[in-house]
Formats: sequence, C-alpha cells, structure tokens
Amino acid sequence: MKSISSKIVAAIIVVAVVLSGCDLKKMLKKYETVKYEVTPQVLATNGGKISVKITGNIPVKYFGKKASVEFAPVLKYANGTTPLKSITLQGEKVKGAGTVIKKKSGGTFTYDDVITYNPDMNKSELIVNVKATQKKKSVLLGERKLADGVIYTSERIEKEGDILLAEHGYVKETIIAQNAEIFFAKALSDLNLKGLPLNKDVANAKILNDFVEFLKKEWKIKNIDINAWASPEGEETFNQGLCDKRSKTAEKYIKDQIKKAVRDNAKANKQKVDEKKLDADMPVSTLSPKGEDWDGFIKTIGGSAVKDKEKILNVVNSEPDQLKKEKAINDMTVIYPEIEDAILPPLRRALITINYFEPKKTDQQIAMYATTTPDSLKKEELLYAATLTEDLNTKLKIYDAATKVYPNEWKGYNNAGYVCLQLGKTDDAISYLEKANTLMPNNGMIINNLGVASSWKKDYDAAKSYFETAQGLGITEGFNMGAYFIKQGDYAGAISSYGTRTCTHNIALAQLLSGNFSAAASTLECTNPKSAAVYYLMAITGARLANTSLIYENLPKAINADPSYRTQAADDREFLKYNTSSDFLNAIK
Repeated sequence: MKSISSKIVAAIIVVAVVLSGCDLKKMLKKYETVKYEVTPQVLATNGGKISVKITGNIPVKYFGKKASVEFAPVLKYANGTTPLKSITLQGEKVKGAGTVIKKKSGGTFTYDDVITYNPDMNKSELIVNVKATQKKKSVLLGERKLADGVIYTSERIEKEGDILLAEHGYVKETIIAQNAEIFFAKALSDLNLKGLPLNKDVANAKILNDFVEFLKKEWKIKNIDINAWASPEGEETFNQGLCDKRSKTAEKYIKDQIKKAVRDNAKANKQKVDEKKLDADMPVSTLSPKGEDWDGFIKTIGGSAVKDKEKILNVVNSEPDQLKKEKAINDMTVIYPEIEDAILPPLRRALITINYFEPKKTDQQIAMYATTTPDSLKKEELLYAATLTEDLNTKLKIYDAATKVYPNEWKGYNNAGYVCLQLGKTDDAISYLEKANTLMPNNGMIINNLGVASSWKKDYDAAKSYFETAQGLGITEGFNMGAYFIKQGDYAGAISSYGTRTCTHNIALAQLLSGNFSAAASTLECTNPKSAAVYYLMAITGARLANTSLIYENLPKAINADPSYRTQAADDREFLKYNTSSDFLNAIK
C-alpha cells in the first residue's frame, strides 16, 4: 500500500514537470506571435539622451499561467553593449509585482527607458532575448531585433558663436589744438607786441612764444580759427569793424610766423624755399569778428574786487538799450578807474587757434613694426596693426606680441583668444582669455568669449553660466545660447535665442530637429560660405523630406570638403532607407 502511494506521488511530480515544460516549450515555439513596436522606429538622441518606448502585444493562449518573463532590452554595438532596465511579465498564478498577462485573453505592456548617448552607439541595434521561467526551469525565447539606432543628428552642433574683439583704441587722425592771444590798444587794431603791457606780460609772452616755436615742428595744419573782440565801452558799429581789422591783423601775424618757420627750417637744412608753393600751401583760416565782449566783461567784473560790482552788473544786465548800456560803461570808467585799467584791456584781443594733424606712422610702417619691433609701437598702434592683415596667424603673432610688450593690458590677451578661436585652437584661446579675465575681472566681453570657448569644448553647462554672467554685464549675444538649448533638446528655445538671425548651420539644425524641415533647407541654402557640415546637414534634410536629389547632390560636396563624412554617411541611420541603393553608394564613393 505504501509502495503504491509513493508511485502515485512520483507520477504527479513527473506530470507537473512535464506540464510546466510544455508551457515554456509552447511559449518558445510560438514566440514569433509576440509583437513589439518601438517608438521611434530608429532610435535618436535628444539632449544627449536616447529615449526608448516599446509596446508589446501578447496573443491569447500564449502566456503560461505560472510563467514569468524577464524583458531586458540591450543596445548592441561594435565596441560593447548598453543594457536597458529590466521589467517582469508574469502569468496570472504567479505571485509578484510584475505586469500580469492572462493566458486566456493575452495582453499588452508598455516599456519606457532613457539611456545616455555615447558615440559608440552611432551604428547599433536594439535587441532583446526574453527569458521565460516557470518554477526552476528557464528558457531563452530567442534574440529579437527591436530597432535600429542611433540617429545622432542632434549632436551635430557646429562651432558657431559671436566672439568679441576689444577695440584697439587707435585713432588714425588726431587733431591737436594750440591757442594764443594777441592784445590790442583801445580802439586800435595794429600789432604791438613789444609796447602793449599785456603782450609784454611774462606769462602771455611765453604762451605766444611757445605757440610760435611749435610752428617749427611743421606739423600739418588742418585750419586756423581766429576770433576777435572789442571791449564794450565804444560804439557798436565801430567796434564790429574794429574786430574785423583785429582778426585780419592776427591772421597776417600767424601766417608770417608760419612762413618764417618754414624758411628757418629750410635754411637750417640748406634747402631752398619755393615761395609760390609756400603761399599756395598756406592753411585756410576762418576769421570770426565777435564784436563787443559783454560776456567777458560781466564775467571779469563778477570775479573782480571792484567796489559796487553788483551795482555795475545790475546796470549792465537790466538796460535793454545798447547805446545807453555803452554810455553807462563809459560813465563807470570815470567813477571806477580800475575798469579802464584792469577790466577792459584784456577784452581787446584776438584768439588764434591752430588745429594740427598729429603726425602718425603710416599703416605700412605700423604693420612692419608690429612683426619686427613691436616694442617700438604704442599699445594702441600694436593692437591696430592686427587689423591691417587678413591672415589669422599673423594676427595671432601680433596680439601675442602685445601680451608680451604690454603684459598688463587685457585687450591683447582677449584678442589673441579671439583669433585662436577662429583658428580652432580652443585650448590656447582659453589660456589667453583666462589671463585677460584676471587682468580685467567682470568684463562681459571676456566672459562671453570664455562662454564660446566652453561651448566649443562641449562644456555646455559652463558655457551657459558664462553667457548668463556676460548678459548681466550688458553683453546681449543671445545667439550664443542656441548651442546650449540644442544640447538640452530645447529646440524651440534655441530658435528663440537665435532671434532674427539666419543662414547658419546651427540655426538650420534647430529648425530640422524641431520638425521644420523646409525652413532648415532654406537656412542651409543661404548659408555662405558652405562648409562640409552644411552640405552634410542638407543631405540629412533631404532624407527627412524624402528628397533624394538633396541627398545625392550634397553628400559628394560634403565628402569632397571633408572625407570623414564618407564613413559617417555609410553608417548614419538618417540614410537607412537609402544606404543600399546604387545612387547612394555612388554619392559616397
């Protein structure tokens, strides 16, 4: 009896094992009836991440009631694999927290995961080999390809940005003005330098002497301005005419002095003067007879120690009649002799102003000295010299020389960094810019340029910080934030930051990634000059528009400009629908 019971129990166990094995075998046999749909069909990067969404459809009478399934996709590529998260599906009689799939009705499940992109994934496949388990027995249902991957067009951010060059500060034309006064006797316009007290005054005489001595430098004169005044105690019409004569006296005097300086210099150098040419080259003079100097009178009286000066000023300011005002001044000179002696004489004058062109080195001289003897140039000249050449390496040589000749001047470092960025020497640019930043902290221009350099090094978070700081310092280069927004997957934000700008690769990239393929094509078309990256992005735009002409016209241009695009195009999942056609193969050969 005991022997019979043991045999029954053993039989039950065998039946159970067989039955469990049957469920797994059935699931393995009919695995092709399980369907998976992946969104997107070809995986793509967005903000440096790859999002995966899978919908599974389990048919009726497929899933064992006591079976469980481990669903764990893997992204597989040449240099390795990246496992995605694992989820569990389970039959209705399995205890656990997995998604329940009923045998009788079947069911669906949804799977989501996000992984971090790396360039090894560019040519890859998303696969899954589901593991089914019942009790202690497991079976792999077979590897299934779920999707191709990865479209990485969002990573194709080019090195674009508004970098800022510090102004050199050099002025090609500088006007130097020199002034001197000649004083006249009352009611007279003749020149009296030796007899008139004001002209003999030591201070005034020195100014006039220095003025005349400066003529010997023979700087080029732009023009001569002569203003002449009369004291206000005489008759107005007479005084106006007197001013006209005084201006002409001053003009003759200064022109005689100019001629004398030319003759003296020629004599010292044993040269002959061409008198006709000397007269012809005489600078233009503008004569301005100002008339009675009431303003000067009021100002001088106000600053004087004359008794009753407030009373005098009140009479002058309140009398509307010009003749009565002049008579009042004449009467006052009797009552207050210091008016005649000290107040009026300085008003009888002519002011001569000569406007000189400051001598400058020629552009040719500046350019030569900048690369031979940069220490012979002022810092403004040296910085200006870099603008006289289009050759970037020569520019960098000049700016680097500026950092050595003027090591405490931030502009040389900033501008050297600027040129390094143009040359693609990003690390060197950062070194120069960081030095500039230590010399001139909180300078928005330098900080903006550091942001561009960081963006080109793909340190977008640092770039964003720099750009925001620069904006707080008054730099409004919103264009530079576009690359950061593209990297974050915020394509609308990128387009907004670009504003009204157009015709650049990255603007087209943002438009393409936002789904506006036609706008991207237009932007790329107007981009000039067209780089290899522009041609390649135009081919990608063609693929998204299903416009094979754009693909096959632009791929050869991209490869011709940069042969590395040949390999990229062969593996790029953007061209997955076309990469076996003869036209495509011919385009990339």
